[in-house]
Amino acid sequence: MKRINTLIIALFIAVVSVSCDSLLDIDTKHALPQEKIQSVEGCRALIVGTYDLMQSPTYLGRDLIVEPEILADNLGLSPNASRYTNLYQFQPNYQIDIWTSAYEIISALNEALASLEKLEQTDAVTALKGEALFLRAYNYFYLANVYARTPKHLVGNFDLCVPLVLEPFYNDGGNIAEQASVERNNVDVVWNKIITDLNDAFSLLNGNDSGLAPERASAIAAKAFLSRVYLYHEDWDDAVNAATYVLTNSKVKIYKGNTYTDIFKKDSESLFELVYAESENLASSGLHSIYGTVDDGKRDADGFGNGIGAGDGNCAVPDAFVDLFDQTKDIRFGALRKVMRSGVKMWWSTKFNSWKGTFGMDNIPLIRISEVLLNRAEAYAHLADNTSLINARTDIDELRKNRGLDPTDVPNSGLLDEILLQRRIELAFEGHRFFDLKRLGKDILRSNSLPTVEYSDYRVVSPLPTKELDVNKKLKNNPGY
Repeated sequence: MKRINTLIIALFIAVVSVSCDSLLDIDTKHALPQEKIQSVEGCRALIVGTYDLMQSPTYLGRDLIVEPEILADNLGLSPNASRYTNLYQFQPNYQIDIWTSAYEIISALNEALASLEKLEQTDAVTALKGEALFLRAYNYFYLANVYARTPKHLVGNFDLCVPLVLEPFYNDGGNIAEQASVERNNVDVVWNKIITDLNDAFSLLNGNDSGLAPERASAIAAKAFLSRVYLYHEDWDDAVNAATYVLTNSKVKIYKGNTYTDIFKKDSESLFELVYAESENLASSGLHSIYGTVDDGKRDADGFGNGIGAGDGNCAVPDAFVDLFDQTKDIRFGALRKVMRSGVKMWWSTKFNSWKGTFGMDNIPLIRISEVLLNRAEAYAHLADNTSLINARTDIDELRKNRGLDPTDVPNSGLLDEILLQRRIELAFEGHRFFDLKRLGKDILRSNSLPTVEYSDYRVVSPLPTKELDVNKKLKNNPGY
């Protein structure tokens, strides 16, 4: 049989034939000859290369952070915005699209995992296996949430998720497209595999990941991400247990200072993040540019900046979101900036503001310790027994205290709403809001008086890419498309 050694998953490829040691013609620096992959060093290079793929501005380097905020009610668009206009209008064929990026990464990880199984099972090999499993689960999590609904909130009993591809593709010399075509697995199968991979990743990395975090996968990151996955899957007890492990054992703690943006400037809460070198600067394609422009420090009498300088400033924070803050006490309010843009007064976020001193240079936290605390608080609130409600209140008051706020005085009947409110404020502009509404089966609230999108609306789930449907005849698109 012939191995197709490529970072593009087989179900995407056109009908071609290749020799045993050739690569499909793809634009990536991460493709490695087959003989190089079958070593510890080769597998490590292949796995590390997937972090670079995740850094792309069309994936986690920008779009998968920004788009879930625009689709919901945390972000609007600035006047004359040049990007995301169709997405903002919730146009049906302009939803989040990560298919190629995610499967590109999964293909590389499957190749590494297959090679690692053939090597002597040293500590280094064990750690790399754990890292690859974590990253594969991380990418499948987003595929499942973009292209399907969660198992507890199906619509019309449509339960197809995404194809679960777990092995490298082998070609026996026939029609590649026919051999590589695979069906979508149902949501239960995909979510169970995500959970299994993360638990296995934790076991393999635990005590064997020294020096990796937060820029690479670690046991703590795997357990922290499990707390999110369990929350989405509505496994409340498991979410509590996973979060408690992290909060007890992590060296990273909740930020207790008074300058909220230090969390991002100093990476002080990151359990897992994308780290950018100078050569990887996204410049005008990065988060700083999307969320604002370089601040020249000038302000008018009302405190509004001029909104000029390097950067596109496509996204604006709606007034309704700004009104959620206690603007006197809440330190998170300090991460918002008033600007005048094309004669319109608005707000921008400064969470990602080129903290490394060069425009476009921001590390991007993908899992923060504050999220883990919020995961546990929400899981406790869903459990809703007396002890769990006490624990939920303790957790949310812990976050509130460290953000300058007094303990909440809401009754137990309103505690879940308070936790979800604090989650919205704390994790704003980090890519959570749309997915949080969706995982709870809630209607999708929109900013700036745009009409609410009912949860059952077909547009809440992205369509499968047309080119994949053309190549893989076993794929069935989502209802409505």
